[in-house]
Amino acid sequence: MRTLALATGLALAVTSPAAADIGNGTAGVTLDACGPGQSADYVPDCSFVHLVGKDAPSYTYVTSQGPVTWTGTTTSGLVSFPAADQSWPAIPGERSITWTPKDIAGTVGDDGRLRLAMQYTMNVEVPEGLATGTCTLSGVVELTSQGTEVRSEQAVGQNLDPATGRFAVVSTSAYPLIPAINATCLRLSTVDYNVLKGASWYLTGTMTLPHKPTVAPARAQTATVKLPKRIKAKGKTVLLKHSVMTDAGQKLMAEVTWSKDSAKKYARVKTTKSGKVTIRTTGKAKKLRVTLRLTAKATGPYEPYAKTATWLVKR
Repeated sequence: MRTLALATGLALAVTSPAAADIGNGTAGVTLDACGPGQSADYVPDCSFVHLVGKDAPSYTYVTSQGPVTWTGTTTSGLVSFPAADQSWPAIPGERSITWTPKDIAGTVGDDGRLRLAMQYTMNVEVPEGLATGTCTLSGVVELTSQGTEVRSEQAVGQNLDPATGRFAVVSTSAYPLIPAINATCLRLSTVDYNVLKGASWYLTGTMTLPHKPTVAPARAQTATVKLPKRIKAKGKTVLLKHSVMTDAGQKLMAEVTWSKDSAKKYARVKTTKSGKVTIRTTGKAKKLRVTLRLTAKATGPYEPYAKTATWLVKR
């Protein structure tokens, strides 16, 4: 088991292998533009962050001003989107919000399941009324493609679709926000949002991942070999007239062995530079089993080559 951890201390245990067709390289996410900005109403299939509203609307649709994009990398099913390569358009309104991107990392399972650990920082601007100014809310959330978003109880996660790249991730719990202590934050938590309830998220869009290059199946390595039908009981027999090349352009290696205890007593083998292989039998064995083994290593798209021929020599 591997563990992926963010600087905040939130860790994801990686227990499933990466999808078989996902390669290593550039990854990208686009969250489609949609939504009314800030609203008390749930809009299906539109990315949002949810704060428990008091006098303020609960839903902030993060792509209301344009798509949100992330660019990163994937390695062995681990995805990483650095803060520097993320875009988060500002959300205007009575309580305008700007975002400070943070690193996002996670995993893609072999079934398309997504798990992301995301840090976030929201700067909420209070332009009118008491304690005008900016309050910074930050936190960390675990997003999953399996489950229902904890606040709306309507937005549902969706595993990555390999054909379209569509996905949706939700936070099934909300960690408390810890705002900076200033007058604006006190006003925000008293009048606008119950920030101690934390923020929950629903993000949906398209993820692009590299595919592993297609590997052609290994082909059998072949060769045309002409061998004698028999070996003389006494005398010289040519086993190979010359070197033999496979269709992969490799020279076959020849090895000759025979039965009986003393090799020199019963036969001798000679191989020339041209690859000619001869055996000279002495005739001292009543029966002699001779074996010729021809081999070539695997190369490129070709499998190893092996061929064995056996002769029973009788006096």
